Parts: sequence; C-alpha cells; structure tokens
Amino acid sequence: MRSTPPPAVKSLDRGLDILEYVAGCARPPSFSQLMHDLGIPRSSLFHLLTNLLARDFLERDPTTERYRLGAGIGKLARNVKKPSLGDRVTPFLQQLSTEVSETCGFYVQVGDLVEVVASAISTQALSYTMKVGMTAPLYAVSAGKIVLSELPSEELNQYLVRVAFEPVTAYTTRSKSRLRKEIQEVKAKGFAYSREEFTLGITAIATAVRDERNFYGAINLAVPTARFTPARDADFREALRRTARIIAKEISSDA
Repeated sequence: MRSTPPPAVKSLDRGLDILEYVAGCARPPSFSQLMHDLGIPRSSLFHLLTNLLARDFLERDPTTERYRLGAGIGKLARNVKKPSLGDRVTPFLQQLSTEVSETCGFYVQVGDLVEVVASAISTQALSYTMKVGMTAPLYAVSAGKIVLSELPSEELNQYLVRVAFEPVTAYTTRSKSRLRKEIQEVKAKGFAYSREEFTLGITAIATAVRDERNFYGAINLAVPTARFTPARDADFREALRRTARIIAKEISSDA
C-alpha cells in the first residue's frame, strides 16, 4: 500500500513561488505580471504580497510599484551555516584514499602543532587510523614539516630556537640541524616524509595545499612501511600533487 504524501500548505507554496519568481526576474515584476505568470488569484496575491512586504522579504518601488527582494532575505542568507573546512575537503580525501588504497588527511597549523581537520581511512585490513582533531608536533610528522617549509625564514628560526624535541618513537628527529636540512629538501622537492617518526610501522608523505598567494594546509598519506615502496612513492606523489591542486581551488573559491 503506497503512502500518500501530506498535503502542501498552498499559501506557503505560493509565497515561496513569489520569492523565487522575483529573484529570477531580470527586471522587478509588477502586480499584474505576478498574477498572470504565477496564476495566483488577485485577492490571494494581494494578501501574500502584503505579508512579504511586512516581513521585509520583499520591497516595492514607490515610483514603479514593482517588487524586488527585500532586506529580510539578506538577513536569512547571512545566517545560513556554511560547510566547515573539513566538510569541504573530505570528498576529495575520500577520492584520494580510494585511488591509492591508503589513509589520508588534511592538516592545519595550530601553534607548534598540526591538527587533522579531515581524513579518509583506508579499507585495507592493515591501515592507519587518522582521527579528526588529532594533533602532532611539527617536527615529527610529514604534514608538520610541510608547515615548517612554508614559514618565513624569521619564523622558522624562532621555531628552531624554542623547539624542544620529544622522542615520540626511536626514529623521531632530535637534531635541529638535521631538521633544518630536511626542511630545505622539502622546499626543493615539494614533499615531506615521516619515516616511522610519529608511529612505528607507518611512513607518511605530505605536500602543501596552496595557490600562488595562500598556504591553506597540508595533505598526507599514512602508509604501512611494508607497502611504501619506491614505485608507490612515485604514485603517491602524483596523486597528492593532483589532489592538493583540487583542494586549493575549492578552498580559494570561497576565500
């Protein structure tokens, strides 16, 4: 037995029809134009327009008596919640994860840390779980090294003066000169690595998400070291490079 949809509220539908019609008109419509094109009876249209005018959803030009959208529409629009940065980049991360069959994430700088704001987890039995909200020291993870490579020279020097290395694993860097050299390599090649420096058994590779003017963050792949072969390294670079461009374009479109 098919369920019957609940009846529409005709007056509400008509009010929305009016707003949509006015919004789509190249020139503010008149009362008679609205009545003719929307098929709303004169008396009903009069009352609907009166209500919409009273709520500032419409305005009427006192000279031409034509209708245009009012300030009330703008107030509603300003309260529309925009998708978060994580929501916007997640579909691209999911596509990347599917393409290379590995876990990936998008990171932003938070002080001397990077934080995961979005991730996509590999479906392979052996994979790294990257949780949104997770943080890590800049020196210990691939995305953090990307952030360091993007810092102006003076800010990088200040960071290297104050940083105190904590050995997250036996492979975590503890040398400022070694880290500085690694950052120079990142600047030259565009990719950063963390070879079991934050999680034993996991090798990560990252690249910057940026356009010509702005640095937005970093995306990385976290791969079980046993699967991180030279051949896959080349594939990872290409996939990261392509995804970084797409995400940068998506973010900059709303900047």
